[in-house]
Amino acid sequence: MYSFKNCKTGQLVSREDPREEEYVYTEKPLLVETDTEGVITYVNRRFAEASGYTKEELIGSPHCAHMHPNMPVSIFKDACQKTSEGKTWSGYVCNITKNGIGYWTELIIQPKFDESGEIIGYMATRKAADPGQIEAVIEEYEAIKASGDEGLRSQYCGEVFMGRGACQF
Repeated sequence: MYSFKNCKTGQLVSREDPREEEYVYTEKPLLVETDTEGVITYVNRRFAEASGYTKEELIGSPHCAHMHPNMPVSIFKDACQKTSEGKTWSGYVCNITKNGIGYWTELIIQPKFDESGEIIGYMATRKAADPGQIEAVIEEYEAIKASGDEGLRSQYCGEVFMGRGACQF
């Protein structure tokens, strides 16, 4: 059992330990918004349903609490570095549901900017992953994790250019 604190409600939220089960998410996009500290401020209904949590449990929780523990740390470090620089990042990720089941998506994270160009948060869109790629992604991620090198990058992740002002508010 794994627990994290919801900073909005102050309550502990728990999820089951990871199971051997995994699937590739194939439905419509899952949307999550966070503040600059990575605390969830918005989720769409589909993300709540796919994750198994209620919106009340998700809003105020740390975004990283929903990432599968088998994911290499370097993937998230790369995403955080790129997005904190104002860049858009995309890659294959495995999230984990409240009942411990992993699910693969392709994740796109965009910084949100205010009128003065300051980052005010992040928008993460998870879309259906290419099922034909997942086996190769898993192999590469396992190799990255086994290496212990938190600086390794994946060919399945990285910066993408979305155009100037793609996520300006």
